[in-house]
Amino acid sequence: MNVMDLFETIRKRRSIRKYHDKSVEKEKVQKILEAARLAPSAMNRQPYKILVVTKKEVLSKINSACNQEWKAPIMLVMVSIPKEAWFRDDGEEYWKADAAVAMHQISLVAYAEGLGTCWIAAFEEKEMRNILEIDSDSRVVFLSPLGYPAENKGPITKRKEIDTLVRYI
Repeated sequence: MNVMDLFETIRKRRSIRKYHDKSVEKEKVQKILEAARLAPSAMNRQPYKILVVTKKEVLSKINSACNQEWKAPIMLVMVSIPKEAWFRDDGEEYWKADAAVAMHQISLVAYAEGLGTCWIAAFEEKEMRNILEIDSDSRVVFLSPLGYPAENKGPITKRKEIDTLVRYI
C-alpha cells in the first residue's frame, strides 16, 4: 500500500450504522485484530483486551444496553485494564488513548477489507460489564459493530478547516 492508498482509506472511512446479516470471514477478522495488536501504546503496555462477540443472545443484550439495534454479526468490545497502563509522573492516564489507537486501526483495516465499523460510547458501563462478565479492575471503553455495510454513506461529513485545528509555533 502506498501513502495515497492509506490517505484515501483515512479519507473515505465512515461510521456505518446499518449492516447486512452476512457473516464475516475469519481471515478478515484475524487481520483486523492483528492491526489492533500492532497499534502503538504508551510504553508498549497494550493495556486492553478485545472481546469478539458473536453469540446472538449476548448481541441482543448489548443492543438493549445501547438502546439501539445493531444488526452486525460481530460486536467488538474494547476493554481496558487501567492497572496495566502507563501513567505519566503527574498521574495522567493513558489507557483510554491506548484503546482508542487500537480501535482506530481496527476501523481503518476493516474499511480496507470492505467492512464497516462504528465507535459506540453511549452505553451504561456497569450494565455492559455485567452482560460481558468483566471484572471490576477493567473498563469497557467502547464498542464497535463489525460487518458488511448495508448503507452507502457517500462523501465525508463536514470537518473543521485545518487552520482551526493546527497551530504552528
